[in-house]
This record gives sequence, structure tokens and C-alpha cells, in this order.
Amino acid sequence: MAIKLITIDIDDTLVNTAKQVTPRVKAALQEATAQGVKVVLTTGRPLPGVQEYLDELGLNHQDDQYAITYNGGVVQTTNGEELGGKELAYSDYLRLREVADELGAYLQVETIDAAYTSAKEINYWASRENFLIKMPLIIKPVDEMDPNDHYVKFMFIGDEADIDSWRDALPADVKEAYYIVKSTPQHLEFMHKDATKGSGLLTLVAKLGIDRSETMALGDQQNDVTMIEAAGLGVAMGNAVPEVKAVADVETTTQNTDGVGVAVEKWVLGRDVPELA
Repeated sequence: MAIKLITIDIDDTLVNTAKQVTPRVKAALQEATAQGVKVVLTTGRPLPGVQEYLDELGLNHQDDQYAITYNGGVVQTTNGEELGGKELAYSDYLRLREVADELGAYLQVETIDAAYTSAKEINYWASRENFLIKMPLIIKPVDEMDPNDHYVKFMFIGDEADIDSWRDALPADVKEAYYIVKSTPQHLEFMHKDATKGSGLLTLVAKLGIDRSETMALGDQQNDVTMIEAAGLGVAMGNAVPEVKAVADVETTTQNTDGVGVAVEKWVLGRDVPELA
């Protein structure tokens, strides 16, 4: 079957290590869009952190183009209309704040509108995160948080060794209660059990009346595994972690050698591609 919907991770998938969409990737995606294929950026970021790439690809501020944000916590149009997803609660914040304090971990929560932390010192990786997501970071004590806010995602952020240590030390009830994924070596993310990139893809499949066999997903990190598994054609980037390559149907080239463009040319546009011969 022809591919009608493509879900694409952003960091080190859509963009190269310089955070750029290469000309070949852009051209392939724009050609696919012109043929009616839905190109869906699928990311741990909130919508504000995706805008520049939606603008570059000509997909922004439209009622019939889509984005999967917060790792599947929110499925929405690029105009911002929410179509699905799963949120967390203030009680989840209190429990994870307690665990973070026990472990000495930096905890950040992201809502629809802003990011919050009760920490008085923002580490390098958290500063970098907030630059990328383009949302305000508000330092607020726990008892001043709004219990009725829209809590979408919680994160431990720190050096890779710390992330691995904190993950290994998580209490059993926390491991059971959340979908927990290491989205980068410096980010450990906690979301609703049913909020994944894969569930976001399936939400759009149902919304658009597309068969799963008509979808393709591309990614490189652990938080991409569920959508690689859910798609009709799961594509691992050449730079993907072993967990992604293990579940993918095929592999393309790396983020620095036009991997998304190469894959779209071959499996969506139907061209012979020397790199994947």
C-alpha cells in the first residue's frame, strides 16, 4: 500500500546535529506533502518548540496538518486544536517531586503553556531543554502549583551518568505507574501510561481513516520505539540506538547524511536510491 502518513522524530532524525533540516530532506518532505501525504512531526517537545520546523516545511497553522507533541501526551493540529492524548495530575507531580528529592534529581514539569521547576539552580541540560522548547521556565514552590493545571510531562534532567543512576533507583510504584523513557542521554521522561508516540500515531490513523499499513515512522531514540512498532513501515535512522534498530523494518542513512530524505524518496516517492540499493 502507498504511504499516506509519515511520523518523524525531530532531534537527530528530521534535523542533523547542527539542528538543520537539510535541503534534500526538505525537498523530499515537501514533495510528499504536495502529493497529499501527511507529514507529522512527532516529538517530546511542546508545540512552541516545533514551530520553526513546521514553518520551514510549510505545515504550520493549518487545520489539516498535525503534530504529535510531548511524546504522545498531546495530538493536535498545527493550528493548536487538541485531538487526543493523555495528561497527568497534580498528585503525580507530588509523587515525582518526592522521588526527585530522595534521589537528588532535577525535576521539571511541562504543561500546555509553560515549564515549571521548584529547583533554585537550573543545570546546563535543563537550560538547553528550555531553549529548545521555547516556553517560559517558571520557578515555583510545590505548594504554589495549580492542582488543576494541565500536567503533560515530567522530566529528570542531568548528566547521562546521573540519569542512568536515577532510573535504576526508581521505586517500583513509580516504574509501574508511568510510561518512562530515556528520550536523550540527559532526559528521563515520565508520562501517562497510555501516552506514547505510538499511541499518538494510532490516534491520527483513526482520526484520518488511514490503515496502519499506510503509515511510516522514522526515529532514533528509545522514545521512538513505540511508533516504529506501530507504523506499517518502521524506519530506523542509521544513527539510531540499538533498541530502535531491533524493532525497525528497515534502516536508512544517518541524520547527517539526509536519512529522512533518503527514506522518503525510496519508500514514499518510489525512487531508486543509491544509498539504500
